[in-house]
Amino acid sequence: MAADQEVDESASDAVGQAMAMAGRLDWQTTLADAVAALGRLGELDEVRGTPGVAGFCFGGALAFNVAAETVPAVLVSYYGSSLPALLELASQVTCPSLYHFGTADSYIDAQAVEAVTRGVTADGRPGRVELHEGADHAFDNDDFFLHHPEASQRAWSSMLAFLGEHLPV
Repeated sequence: MAADQEVDESASDAVGQAMAMAGRLDWQTTLADAVAALGRLGELDEVRGTPGVAGFCFGGALAFNVAAETVPAVLVSYYGSSLPALLELASQVTCPSLYHFGTADSYIDAQAVEAVTRGVTADGRPGRVELHEGADHAFDNDDFFLHHPEASQRAWSSMLAFLGEHLPV
C-alpha cells in the first residue's frame, strides 16, 4: 500500500491496513505535533479553560501519550491500540481519563486490557476503564464493518457524561 492510499474500510483486513499505515509514522514527530496542536488550541480565544484530548485506535494511544507529556483537562481513549506498550507512562497521566474497550476486540486481547486497567487505576490514578460486551475493535465507527451500534451508543453516552463532569462548558 502506498503512503498516500486510503484504507479500504470494506476489506476484512481494514484494521490491519490502518495499523500498518500508522506504524509507518514516526511516533516522536507525531507526538510532538499533537502536543504542539494541543498547546495552540489552549491559546485560542474561543477556548475557555484547559482543553482535553481524545482519540480512537492509534489516536487513543496518541492521546494517552499527549496526556503523559502535558496536562490536559481530560483524556478519552477508545480502544487505544498502542496503549499496552505505553503503560510505563501511566503515572504521568494525572488528568481524569476514560478508556473504552470491546470485550471481543481482535487486536487488543483481554490480558492487554487488564494490564491497561491496572496501569491507569494504580495508586489512585484517575483512570476509568469501560468494557463493552461483544464489541470488537473500532466498534464506534458507524461506517465500518466492525461497528457495534449498542456499544457505540453506550460508550458515547458515557463519554458525554464524563466530559460533562470533568470538562464543563
